[in-house]
Amino acid sequence: MKRRSFVTALAASSMAPTLLTARHALAASDPKIITLSGAGPQGRWFKEASLFGKVLSQKMPGLTVNGVIGKGVSVGNIKRIAAGKIEGGRFYLFDLENAYANKHQFKKGNYKNVVVWMKLGTHLFRVVALKGIDTFSDLKGRTVAVGVKGSGDDLLASRILAGYGVGPENTKFQYVGRKDGQAALANRQIDAIAYAYARNNKGHLGPIFAARTIGEDVDFVKPDPGKTAEFLASDKTFFLDKLGEPDFGRPKLEGIAFYQGMAISRNLPEDLVYRMTKTLYENWDEVLASAPWWKGPGEASLESAPAMTTVPYHPGSMRYFKEKGVWSKYHTS
Repeated sequence: MKRRSFVTALAASSMAPTLLTARHALAASDPKIITLSGAGPQGRWFKEASLFGKVLSQKMPGLTVNGVIGKGVSVGNIKRIAAGKIEGGRFYLFDLENAYANKHQFKKGNYKNVVVWMKLGTHLFRVVALKGIDTFSDLKGRTVAVGVKGSGDDLLASRILAGYGVGPENTKFQYVGRKDGQAALANRQIDAIAYAYARNNKGHLGPIFAARTIGEDVDFVKPDPGKTAEFLASDKTFFLDKLGEPDFGRPKLEGIAFYQGMAISRNLPEDLVYRMTKTLYENWDEVLASAPWWKGPGEASLESAPAMTTVPYHPGSMRYFKEKGVWSKYHTS
């Protein structure tokens, strides 16, 4: 695949000129075009990549940042950054961890040039099941949709549920994508689904609750309180989220959560990434105006941007986070 074969959303094509200032001026050696990849054209990740491109292109004269559709979502973005086909892209933390360990979809290749630019949102592992299935352990013996075999959805569900003693040896896993899994639960063909979602995700979960009344027919399933501490102590990728699903009437729901963010090529100059980071956060109100889902607790902010601790950050963004005093909350050096 050629580097510029993606469908692009050029952010600078119709923008008014911006005065060149010393702090945003590009060095002679800096790239003049940067590509950031999201996911599918209808999802938030593509919108977010395009939004970053718009702000950076407007505020950093001489630099054009394109937000593009990214096939393969997180895994595809990491692989394209490593191959030098794009400079940055949205990703899940556990995928970048797998890339560094050459596990699962990343068994071949060197991914050490893919680093974290910033943590953005929080993703939640959600199990929705028939009424009476109250905890993860209650899934034993049931039919549960977990994602296409070998996909990120499958790997995530298998990894988390194993921590609660639930696996294919005692549970009937259905290896189907989330669209088919959601439809199967809505149509009373399976007992549960186990996928990762953004909070209050009405687009995916709304149709299920329209077909099957929440609290009466189906409901969210909680991780077993007695097993969660042990699981989280054994797997530092995840943490316990207590912010619930307010839009579905479950504000106190607890769940297993993990971070997602924007990865970037380590090959980009430190000073350029520093200035890109600075530019975005100095214009964060503008970002939030177009991405209001990031306003919620636990979502994207300068304060939480350095929250990932198991994979390295780009020196440029690290420099900015240290300068703003937010790095030390999560890191000792």
